Amino acid sequence: MKSVVIIHTIQFGFIHESIRQLICRNYGEETWLQVLDKSGFENGKENIVNHYYSDTDTYVLVDSVSLVIKVTKDQVWEMYGAFLITYSMEIGWDELVRSMSPNLKGFLDNLDSLHYFIDHVVYKANLRGPSFRCEETSDGSLLLHYFTGRPGLYHIVKGVVREVAKRVFDLDINLIVQGRTQRSVHMNNGERVEEHVVFLIKNVGDPRRDSEGSEMSLLTSTNANFPEILDDTLGMSLSDFSRALPYHFIIDESCKLVQCGSELHNHIPNELLQPGTPILRIFEINRPQIPLDFENICNFINAVFVLQVKTSPLKKRHMDAMNQEELKEEMDALDDDPSNELTQGHHLKLKGQMMLLSSKKYIIYLCSPYVTSINELMQYGMRLTAMPLHDATRDLILLNQQRLTDVEVNLQLEANNEQLDSMTKELELERQKTDSILRDMLPKRIAQQLLSGEHIEACEHEATVMFCDLPAFQQTIPQCPPKDIVNMLNDIFRKLDRIIVIRGVFKVETVSDSYMAVSGIPDYTPEHAENMCHVALGMMWEARSVVDPITKTPFLLRIGLHSGTIIAGVVGTKSPKYCLFGETVTLASQMESQGMAGKIQCSKWTYQKAMETGRFEFSSRGRIPVNQRGQTETYFLTRSLKKSIWEIIDHERDVNVNSIEGYEELETSIENVTIKSAIRPDQRHSAACTIS
Repeated sequence: MKSVVIIHTIQFGFIHESIRQLICRNYGEETWLQVLDKSGFENGKENIVNHYYSDTDTYVLVDSVSLVIKVTKDQVWEMYGAFLITYSMEIGWDELVRSMSPNLKGFLDNLDSLHYFIDHVVYKANLRGPSFRCEETSDGSLLLHYFTGRPGLYHIVKGVVREVAKRVFDLDINLIVQGRTQRSVHMNNGERVEEHVVFLIKNVGDPRRDSEGSEMSLLTSTNANFPEILDDTLGMSLSDFSRALPYHFIIDESCKLVQCGSELHNHIPNELLQPGTPILRIFEINRPQIPLDFENICNFINAVFVLQVKTSPLKKRHMDAMNQEELKEEMDALDDDPSNELTQGHHLKLKGQMMLLSSKKYIIYLCSPYVTSINELMQYGMRLTAMPLHDATRDLILLNQQRLTDVEVNLQLEANNEQLDSMTKELELERQKTDSILRDMLPKRIAQQLLSGEHIEACEHEATVMFCDLPAFQQTIPQCPPKDIVNMLNDIFRKLDRIIVIRGVFKVETVSDSYMAVSGIPDYTPEHAENMCHVALGMMWEARSVVDPITKTPFLLRIGLHSGTIIAGVVGTKSPKYCLFGETVTLASQMESQGMAGKIQCSKWTYQKAMETGRFEFSSRGRIPVNQRGQTETYFLTRSLKKSIWEIIDHERDVNVNSIEGYEELETSIENVTIKSAIRPDQRHSAACTIS
């Protein structure tokens, strides 16, 4: 059944899904992704089944398929039509397709009614669909007339008809386009182009025979000869017939009313239901889109006809209350403009079949009110009793009422799924942000273990710890606005963080203007002292690019390094921190607090470790007092003999300005700053990261 839908309702989302299936099965997922990229669709948004896409969206999708798989658009449409039958029968519509007719002609003649049911009853889509009509020729072949408001799509019909003939009726057919014309049709909502394509269908396979050996046709219908068992006398009165078919009417060759059903009097003024009234005074044709005359009705005799009453219930009551003179004026007005009564009120619609009577001079319209829900029934002022018990419309209303509820639930589910997808993406972004923050707070391996739910044991490591601060910072604070202080610290720490990342060491914490880092944990490296020395040199260089707003001179760091054994572990659960403990941390803090601005002071243990794996230039400071250790030998780090400043900070050297190593510029800038001596005992310094 869905195969029929897709031929005619190009906006329905099932088209896009079946196109996706066609391409993925025959060309692969990668090809479909290329099609989406070229057409501008977002993956997953192009095939929402209950969504109505514009014709332009579908045409763009097919154009993209044509470009990607390198075949013409006509070939894509025909290939799609054939696949449509296969796919629709796979997903559960095979029984309905096979049960429609015992022959191809019957199948094609019933496409209009089936398509109308799917569009207007099941999905309430009200889409523009085509019409099909078959004619039998004298040689047993078929002429298929195809009318559509979407020119150029007849290749889909070719694919569908061939596949139906093969899969359902086991026929090998030859299908030829015998004619293709277009005309402009004036409708109530404007002018549109209608295309008429005529196909000649012939069976090119061997003829089939029934169980008795007689030749049978699966292409056209077989005309059975029924015996005359009835005479011309109708065994019921006109009144009985009118009650049995309460909404029918009969017209003559001039399309004038001959008789009508009893229920029509409840919706149409009695004066309009008189014999001889032109049918155009009473009804407006909704489907098929043809002029309402005898010849056109005969041409589309297999189509579903939908007629709409021109007079609204209010107008009917008004006309019923008129006197004869007023009625005559009203009828004359209808003659002058037969369409002037159709307004936006609740005008009853009838849906049914036109049948040519045996005399070939009359047509009877067998119909029922086109009502598909309880709500519509009430809008027309009707109740279920307005339809006879044999009318399937009663069951349809009740069944469709349940289906409308199911559709609403499905639409809500789709909306909820989209919202859930959106929330999942947002949650994933937040999780990534949280993970990123955690990885910034902790060493990568430790952070990964925590994210995996593993328990982190405290460990003992051999490492090098660094403390640094800004000796001039305490004098700057009282003289600067708080906002400037924060911006200045952000500028400095951003530069120091970059060096930390480049050299692969871990920043433990920053408090006020103090900065603490460690090298060699949690993964041991024998070059931990060498790495930290390079970090210290890089930091000293970066800090000089930030100017003290008070003295207008570059900031100088005071850095202290010490190497030894430390204990490291994660402390806290809500806000976990990677903390360091031990004498090594205390000594590193004292190396910084007793150091000098613009100098990198190292203990002898750091000096020894750094020289084991690297090559540096140190100058001895001599022995200084250290708590609990007495006098300790210390050194000032001045330069690396293995790496230039440019390699340490990962910047390209300007050959026209900079020296080869960069240390000359570093030493010169430090010498030009006023603060050159060691910090005085009475000078305040940052104690936030100082451990005594």
